Amino acid sequence: MWKRLSPDGQNFVKTELLKVISQTQDKAIVHKICNLLIEVGGTIYEQENFVWQDLLGLLFQFVNSEEDLKVDAALQIFNGLFSYLMDHLVKFKADLMGIFSKTLQHASLDINLAALQAVSNFLQIAEGKDARDFVALLPQMAQVALKALQQDDETVLEDALVEFNEMAEIEPKFFRKNFKDLFNAFAGIVAKDDFTNNTIRCQPIEFFVTVVERIPNVVKKDQDTLRSLLDLIFKLMIDIDEDIEESWMRPREGFNSVEEEEDEDAVHFGKTCVDRLVSSIGEEIMLPLLSTLVQNTLANNTDWRFKNAGLMALSQVGEYLDKIEKIAPMVPVVIMHLQHPNPKIRYAALHCLGQIADDMTEDFQESFHEQVLPALTQMLDDPVPRVQAHASAAMTNFFEGTSEDIIENYMAAILPKLYGLIQNGISIIKENAVTALASLAEAAKQKFIPYFDQCIQFLCQYLAGFNEPQYKQFKGQVIEAVTIIASSVGLDKYRPYAPTVIQAMLEIQVKQLDSKDPQRTYLLSAWQRICLLMG
Repeated sequence: MWKRLSPDGQNFVKTELLKVISQTQDKAIVHKICNLLIEVGGTIYEQENFVWQDLLGLLFQFVNSEEDLKVDAALQIFNGLFSYLMDHLVKFKADLMGIFSKTLQHASLDINLAALQAVSNFLQIAEGKDARDFVALLPQMAQVALKALQQDDETVLEDALVEFNEMAEIEPKFFRKNFKDLFNAFAGIVAKDDFTNNTIRCQPIEFFVTVVERIPNVVKKDQDTLRSLLDLIFKLMIDIDEDIEESWMRPREGFNSVEEEEDEDAVHFGKTCVDRLVSSIGEEIMLPLLSTLVQNTLANNTDWRFKNAGLMALSQVGEYLDKIEKIAPMVPVVIMHLQHPNPKIRYAALHCLGQIADDMTEDFQESFHEQVLPALTQMLDDPVPRVQAHASAAMTNFFEGTSEDIIENYMAAILPKLYGLIQNGISIIKENAVTALASLAEAAKQKFIPYFDQCIQFLCQYLAGFNEPQYKQFKGQVIEAVTIIASSVGLDKYRPYAPTVIQAMLEIQVKQLDSKDPQRTYLLSAWQRICLLMG
């Protein structure tokens, strides 16, 4: 489009744009003009290798203006031009530093944020050697977030912290020398527990962990800061609602984990941070620190949220242990918490056992099946549906690393309970129980044959019903279970039931599927299993 204009036409457009941006007082219109100026200035440079000097000259005038609107416009345009003109603008680092220093300390918080966003974009695009000099601006950059905190401006605070996270991902070395100062400055944001938007508290931790992942030595050589970081993570995991909602204990039909409430997000975020820290720093340093924290939280008998945090954090360490003996002392402690009166603690203990079974597969099952499987079997009778469902999920993880010789001794006790949950449970219980049933059969292989006829007849009845939207996930998992169990026992045992199963799957495929139906994926995998089984 730009090249189609005559030179006179191009000059006219440039002149008018500069005139309009200088005269307009409406903020929304100014921002639109800024975006247009960025595109025109960038296009001129890319297509003609020519710098629009009049625009740059105007920007330097604007940043020194007494009008906030002009200062903000200059920062927005600089921010956009970095993507086009970095190789040119980097020659003026000293001038840019002066501009950023001045605007980061401007009286307007909005201009402070615009300046921070511009610096952030510069650092993410410029080469490392060109970014080094800007380290001197870090105290002023951090002050933008702290000023927003002081003024209770949650929108600016979150936007500022997001910029730090983005910089940490692209240019983590920028924060190496000042990490401890930034940690001390931002820790108070995590400690504040009365934000309207509580996820703001996660942002500083995300920043700290992102830097540590990329430069582990910032805390390897400063374990006091590392210990304080872990304390903040645990605090975030503990500072959740003390009341347990009925909707958590008994989710609605068709519930899925995407709908988890904010408290669950905070705990999940904390677990993920623990995992990332162990992975980047190493178990030699992290596990002793975590062990102390976990033991301290589990010892707290006055507030269930401490035990919840401890069990959830403990669930993350199995992946990094090379010997089962290292986790052995904690297993009886976790099992003991399955009997805790608080359902969230029972849930957390189940989660911990299931995760360790997945991370230390086979070794954990072989060493602890006598303690764990009877305990999990008992938990299938828990009075809280959410806990019942999670007991099935933990069983699934345990079965996936269990030998057929071990599983043979438990099938008679477990199968009737799983049948009962599938028959009588709410959707989340049905889904987890039918998957546990499939995993059990898959682990048992030929030793499942004595139970096969009853099992396949039981499951086939669900292929014909449960067509309501809230049960489509369950129905898909039944399809999966039937074909996994058939594959486990072999064609000879499955053959009499093949016509019934295939006809039911065809019926579902032809008549019951819509474009977003979760059964689609299960059907595809099920047909593959049947084809492999029947040759």
